[in-house]
Amino acid sequence: MKKKQASRDLLSSPADPGLNILLLADSFLPHAGGSRVYYYNLYKHLTLQFPDKLTILTKKVPGWQEFDAKVNSDSFRIVRKGRPLPNWKYHQLPKILFPLWGGWRLARSQKIDLVHAGDLFPQGVIAMWLKRMTGLPYLAYCHGEEVTQTDLRKYQPMVRNTIYANADMVIAANEFARTNLLRIGIAEDKICKVLPGVDCERFFPRSRRPELVARYGLEGKKVVLSVGRLVARKGHARVLRALAHIRDRVPPFHYLIAGEGPEKQAILSLAAELGLSQHITLAGKIAEDQLADFYNLCDVFVLVNHVVDGDLEGFGMVFAEANATGKPVIGGRSGGTGEAILHGLTGFLVDPECPDEIADRLLLLLQNDELSRRMGLAGMERVRVEFNWANSAQVLRQISADLVARRGSGLRSQPAKARAFSWLP
Repeated sequence: MKKKQASRDLLSSPADPGLNILLLADSFLPHAGGSRVYYYNLYKHLTLQFPDKLTILTKKVPGWQEFDAKVNSDSFRIVRKGRPLPNWKYHQLPKILFPLWGGWRLARSQKIDLVHAGDLFPQGVIAMWLKRMTGLPYLAYCHGEEVTQTDLRKYQPMVRNTIYANADMVIAANEFARTNLLRIGIAEDKICKVLPGVDCERFFPRSRRPELVARYGLEGKKVVLSVGRLVARKGHARVLRALAHIRDRVPPFHYLIAGEGPEKQAILSLAAELGLSQHITLAGKIAEDQLADFYNLCDVFVLVNHVVDGDLEGFGMVFAEANATGKPVIGGRSGGTGEAILHGLTGFLVDPECPDEIADRLLLLLQNDELSRRMGLAGMERVRVEFNWANSAQVLRQISADLVARRGSGLRSQPAKARAFSWLP
């Protein structure tokens, strides 16, 4: 508590009354997904450093009661209504009325200063309507896949572009998102890049936990780890095929997969087909407070991400988290992973459509302990310097405060001023 108060005293003036922010998100933790982790950590550090109040209007997901009871506070409050949308198809449009009504009621009852739209549909539409109804400014987030997925639709690009064009500011969560926003015509001075961070008090090198080694039969084995939803674009099948190709040339190994999703049975079936059933474990969903222990089990972290129907990896926070624990990483050369991985320094980027390249990079790291150690160390040092949640939260706070100040002064939005905050050291 004293640490939290000291942070606020340092970063906000005594006269600062704080901002009252409404975050709209179709789903939130404990729902899996990198963007949900991004929001949680960004706003947790925002309310830690400033006298702001955050209300998150979101949906109910499995485990929400326990999660909300643990994290809710006077400054960080989650309100849940209904269930997340299964897709972005137009027949879902009537379902926007209830969250719109809920957002309007919260904006009035909580005296909200501004709205943050964490998802494009329907939250971006709701934020845009709230602005027209109440005058509240809003900023919209982009992780990259919002653009690439909607590119494939007939009418969604028009709605998408309208949401971003009417936003007072657009937050790009990575360079891939920023590039795609520019491609669809969003003005450069209206975009601010706010990179994710890594909690280095949680993610750091430590010894393998003996109980986990025993549980998964990892004693004396090289461990390859993937963390992520079991969906096709994460590339688990590609890793399995690469391991099958090199199994006779590497020390005893085990492939540990953390996550849940629709591809579970397909992964198990492929492992059996390749004769790898004894070399693979699907550990299921891992609790956030245990994730660092899983990174520390592995010798190499790998996720051969690729594009499936416009869905891709916008950044890949798991690569930075694995690097933070001193592990070398391998990722697909797709989406925004080129910003998460420094090829040849903190790990390798591979062509997800080239099985030989995936196998060669895995073989190289599993055979060469010194190279793995050197890449892991370089990754750890880079994460500690470049990926900082506190810095990212300060950038977001400055943008938000500027938008509220402009509204209070009656000035039109002047997004060019935000350029000063578009780069994190």
